[in-house]
Amino acid sequence: MAKPVLDANGTLNVPQPIWRDYLNVTKPGITMSNAMTTFTGLWLAGHGHPPIIPTLAAIVGGSLVVMGGCAMNNFVDRDIDQLMLRTQSRPLPNGRIQPKRVLWFGVLLSFLGILVLTLFANTLSAMMATIGLIFYVAIYTGMTKRTTTLSTIIGSVSGAMPPLIGWTAVTHSLSFTGWLLFAIMFVWQSPHFLALGMRRVKEYAAAGIPLLPVVKGFALTKQQIMAWTAALVPVSLMLYVVHAVGIVYLVTAAVLGVIYLYKAIQGLKTKDDHAWATDMFRYSLIYLTVLSIVMVINPL
Repeated sequence: MAKPVLDANGTLNVPQPIWRDYLNVTKPGITMSNAMTTFTGLWLAGHGHPPIIPTLAAIVGGSLVVMGGCAMNNFVDRDIDQLMLRTQSRPLPNGRIQPKRVLWFGVLLSFLGILVLTLFANTLSAMMATIGLIFYVAIYTGMTKRTTTLSTIIGSVSGAMPPLIGWTAVTHSLSFTGWLLFAIMFVWQSPHFLALGMRRVKEYAAAGIPLLPVVKGFALTKQQIMAWTAALVPVSLMLYVVHAVGIVYLVTAAVLGVIYLYKAIQGLKTKDDHAWATDMFRYSLIYLTVLSIVMVINPL
């Protein structure tokens, strides 16, 4: 068992168990939110009664792929994580785990997840997970995060894959409703992450990440948030139009969307950008959670 030590500032540092560090690099919060949207895809595809084996396979397999991708993301970003306050305490920048171990840990988790999806769901759902993994690790983290303001949009592809993984696990097809679930998640992510970028703009600037609020400033960022939020409202309502959900979902999505858009418009004239961005970020989480819950309780 590791003994407590004093750091350079004289603060008592009590090392945590190694298993917690390995859990930390898989980003449990992101994994759980992705599992939630995977389940909504499963639930709607199965009209409230998805088959047990594909359901378990999609949730377990999809979560393993997400965990693996997050671990590999930690490996690639270990240098810039040292420069950001919110990530400095992660196991890699903190030196608690060797980088190569995290890399191979991520590869192993991803392989197991794709294997589970292939064997117990279907090849199509495994393919969706693989595409999401490639976009997150290679295209977003490896190629665009440090080079372009478009990285947020590009990264949204991987974040929108979980409901499509769930949908294809049950239906064995890429139907229009499945793509609508993908679209909701895709559009939701830009206002969510741009609000986060505004909250942490100094940290992203210090790390050299060309996020939109860093490169173009808050005024354009707030306009983009409003535009994406405005697009999210009709996209979310389309699930009712295609008869995937009932009237409870329609009313809830409309109310949530109008509130979200109203908050976004308020940002154009706010004097406290940080407080507004914090409110937008928190509401985006409430929006997605409630929307997912209503999809589950009111499918057709």
